[in-house]
Amino acid sequence: MLSQMDEDLVLACQHNLEEEDLKSGAEAERRRIAWERLEAAANVESVVDDILVPVKSAA
Repeated sequence: MLSQMDEDLVLACQHNLEEEDLKSGAEAERRRIAWERLEAAANVESVVDDILVPVKSAA
């Protein structure tokens, strides 16, 4: 019904919706990559903590 009344408005709304979907998909991908980097950094830090041995001074 709305498309019969104002086709230009419907097309503009559809275009805006498509753009928002693309942006939200890209943002989700950036969040996923950031999360993977954080997990990788946490894993490296955990391994380093396991390897390092405290050294007592000779004093």
